[in-house]
Amino acid sequence: MSAPALDRPPAPSSVLAPRRRHRLRIALVVLGMLGAAAAIWLVWFSSVLAVTSVRVVGLDGTIPDSVAEQVLQTAAIPTAVPLARVDTDTAQQRVAQLPWVGSVDVRRGWPNEVVVAVSVRTPVARVGSDATKAVDADGVVFAPVGPTDKKLPVVDATGDGLRAAVAVLASLPSDLARRVVSLEATSLDDVELTLRSGDLVRWGSADQPDVKATVLAALMKHKADLYDVSAPRLPTTYTRP
Repeated sequence: MSAPALDRPPAPSSVLAPRRRHRLRIALVVLGMLGAAAAIWLVWFSSVLAVTSVRVVGLDGTIPDSVAEQVLQTAAIPTAVPLARVDTDTAQQRVAQLPWVGSVDVRRGWPNEVVVAVSVRTPVARVGSDATKAVDADGVVFAPVGPTDKKLPVVDATGDGLRAAVAVLASLPSDLARRVVSLEATSLDDVELTLRSGDLVRWGSADQPDVKATVLAALMKHKADLYDVSAPRLPTTYTRP
């Protein structure tokens, strides 16, 4: 019979290897934590990624310096603050309150810039007796940031009448729209146009604009003071005695 095997102590390398792996894992965890802490400090607290400039751009093209300056003042975005800590939502809400702003988007431009992109409402007509306000294609009345085009027609209407007048203006053939100097309305169906010639056109609603324009062109071959195409199949004219 063979002699029983004697217990032998483990080789030094087999004991040290698990300890080394354990220490390596701890070191890697510590390094990872230090790296995360450094990244947090870099992004949220250091001046390396702080705001150095705030830029205003137009979503539909260039915008005047006066517009950009007012947007900057309203947005009130601080500089020298870490970019990650800038409250872009609040800045966007502030700018959106400007009556002539159609839309706005405030974005971070890494590493050091904030970009405020705005679209300015486009007036399609002037509003009121003094024509100091304007209205856009959506029927929103606003005070323009600059002077409005004096060639734009003047709308004398409010509420449904205003919305109807804007809808009619948008529906007019371009050659006729250029001849309109003013519009009046009290409801959705009683829009009246005054042309540059001084002629008055009772247009009615925004329905059937092409048919009404064709009928109006035929009626205007005979001089009258009022042309009524609100019911284009039964048009009428009126001439003062």
